[in-house]
Amino acid sequence: MEKLQISKKGFTLVELMIVIAIIGILAGVVLVSTQSATLKAKKASALTTAASVLPELVTCGDDNGVATTSPPAASGFICCTDTTCGTAVSGHANAKWQDISKTGWSYTGNPTGTVILGTYKFTLTRNGGSGTGDDLITCDMSLNGCS
Repeated sequence: MEKLQISKKGFTLVELMIVIAIIGILAGVVLVSTQSATLKAKKASALTTAASVLPELVTCGDDNGVATTSPPAASGFICCTDTTCGTAVSGHANAKWQDISKTGWSYTGNPTGTVILGTYKFTLTRNGGSGTGDDLITCDMSLNGCS
């Protein structure tokens, strides 16, 4: 008497579970990488926006204007007649602090120094961040940049 051989086709349950586990691990790695890249991109956007203010601060100093001594407010004047920044210096009315809220960063702390002496410095911090290290951006006229 001959035995009938039944051929097996397909994958075992263990093989399928291993494949699903590998796919889950890879998805987790990609998700972490994507979140990190998003944070870096938002920081770069905030950094670029903040740095774009520096040339305006230089011309403000040349025109004997002053900048705010309070944390800069989005849409507030950059170059003012006094430190409360209620009035812009003539010729600087269109130069305003950019809104950076969509980047997840905020203007924080009271700026220091003066624009006339080229020592004005202001800071930004990541919302929900520690306010130090990678969660801090400092823009300094004397260094002509932000970091």
